Amino acid sequence: MGQYGGTARRLERRERRHRFAERGSAGPERKGARGVRALRFHGPGDLRVEDVPRPEPGPGDVLVQVEVALTDGTDLKAFRRGHPVLLGELPSPFGHEFCGIDVATGKRVVAANSAAGDERGEPIELLNGAYAELIVVPAAIAAVNLLPVPPGLAPEVAAMVEPLACCLRGVERAGIEAGDRVAILGAGPIGLMLAACVSDAGGRPEVVGGRQERRVLVPEFGGATGDGDGADVVIEAAGTEDAWRRALELIRPGGTVVYFGGREAGTELRVDTYRLHYEELTLRGAFHHAPRHVRAALAFLASGAFPWQRLITHRLRLEDVPALLADPPADYLKAAVVP
Repeated sequence: MGQYGGTARRLERRERRHRFAERGSAGPERKGARGVRALRFHGPGDLRVEDVPRPEPGPGDVLVQVEVALTDGTDLKAFRRGHPVLLGELPSPFGHEFCGIDVATGKRVVAANSAAGDERGEPIELLNGAYAELIVVPAAIAAVNLLPVPPGLAPEVAAMVEPLACCLRGVERAGIEAGDRVAILGAGPIGLMLAACVSDAGGRPEVVGGRQERRVLVPEFGGATGDGDGADVVIEAAGTEDAWRRALELIRPGGTVVYFGGREAGTELRVDTYRLHYEELTLRGAFHHAPRHVRAALAFLASGAFPWQRLITHRLRLEDVPALLADPPADYLKAAVVP
């Protein structure tokens, strides 16, 4: 975890000692046995707010009343084309970034969307369904990735723990050393989070591309804008064919490319084998997180080291989510959705 710099590690140790903050009247949800409202995915482009049965936790599970859920790039891709891993049998629950109240204790919590460790050989069981009034966190996830929200941390910021954890793993996979010039392809929320993580790890983040509305935020997250040519490390964070190809063009001899943005199954990447061999390039994928990344991410958010709140540009109700995903406005980064 040395790549993360000192700030997150110190705060992580502090937060492990912190007890849950008391929430008083914001405690256990009292909707009785009635159904709850939830946004469900029926197919590409088809999201509907529906009344569904109240979820009931099993042994070890934790029932959470959702205070806020956040949209992200994965939601946008899934809305447009479905998702081979995240979405199950249709109609499927939708959304995976959230913060809420543990119904049994009245404490504010966040949860990552899996109990995955470091190995990637086995399929990862993912939690879905954050766009709802209630969500059940399965026992396996609750045991390792259900965490108390530090006092004073806004719920919508705490809900960013999952994507930031993924970014911390991506930076770890990159093997960044102090002073490394790190090109980041993509200036969306993930690109800006990666810039913050690279800066905290001692690297020099340089964000390549992106709309002007997003590029102006780069300095606030520890980076600069530039062309990225000849970078020591390139992190692809756009998930497009062009960005995957461009990452190989930018990397210096002996450098490392990390492919962070996922693409559809069956897509291919053409590689100049001369460069791969004679210039000793390193190509790596980065996907998801492990519990240590989730803990470090929550501490990093609580540190206030970067203006995480700036990543939330819109506030919505459940009914408004389909229209936002169908036609995102130019200034859109993330939306806070209140059930």
